Amino acid sequence: MPIETSKHTMKIIKYIIPFLIITIVTLSCGDDICILETESFMSLEINVTDTTLVDKKYLENLSIYSPEWSDSIHYSEEGSSSIIDFQLSPHNSNTTIVITSDSSDLKDTVQFYHQNELFFLSPECGFILNYKIDSFSVTNNLIDSIYLKTDKITNYVNGLFEIYIL
Repeated sequence: MPIETSKHTMKIIKYIIPFLIITIVTLSCGDDICILETESFMSLEINVTDTTLVDKKYLENLSIYSPEWSDSIHYSEEGSSSIIDFQLSPHNSNTTIVITSDSSDLKDTVQFYHQNELFFLSPECGFILNYKIDSFSVTNNLIDSIYLKTDKITNYVNGLFEIYIL
C-alpha cells in the first residue's frame, strides 16, 4: 500500500507543480497597460450674473480657445454644467485662453502663469505633468471678477477658477 500512495502523490505532484509554475509566471508578468488617470485639467466655472446676457443666451453660445489649441471648446458640448475643463500648456509656463460668445462682440483673455512639474506616475504610465498656478491676469470686457479656488492641478485634482461675467 505505501507504493500506491507514493504513485498517487507523484501523479499529483507531476500535475500540480507545472500548474503552480505557470500560474506564478503568468501573474508575475505585467501587461504594460496604464490604468491610472494621466491627464491634468484646469476647470473654469463660469457664472453669468447679467440678466441681459442670460437673455441673450451668452453661455449657450460660449466658446473658449487658445492660440496653442487646434480647436475650440464650446459650452454646448460640455452639457448642462457651467464648468469647462481644458489642459494648460505643457511647453510653456503660461497659457492664454480667450472667452467669447456669439451673443456678444466682446471677448476676454485670461493668462495663466504656472509651473510645470514632471511627475513619475508608474512604470506603465510613465511621467505626467502636474501644474501649480502662480498667478493670472484677465481683461475685463465682460468678466467682472475671477477667483482662484484650487491652484494645484494633478491627474486626480483639477485646478479650479470661478469666473463671474458682469
